Amino acid sequence: MENEELKERLQEFISCFELVFDIDWDYTKNSIVDEYLIDIHGTFLDPFPGEHYTGGKGDNWANRSSFLAAYRELKAFAISEGLYNPDEAP
Repeated sequence: MENEELKERLQEFISCFELVFDIDWDYTKNSIVDEYLIDIHGTFLDPFPGEHYTGGKGDNWANRSSFLAAYRELKAFAISEGLYNPDEAP
């Protein structure tokens, strides 16, 4: 079964993942501890709890913004297509 939309979303996510966690790894390591980029109570996937963070003005970590957008899009798509159930996740 080939699903072109799934293929495109996976391509985008994997490309963004590799940018943040491989190609730009030195920048990522330094940025993870920066409270301006990730709140002290935040996580990488939810950098500013209570806000739907998409990057923007003042955020020069564009690869993270792209990664978070691709992650959220892929997750929403997987849920809508019945490929992922967050209630069954570990």
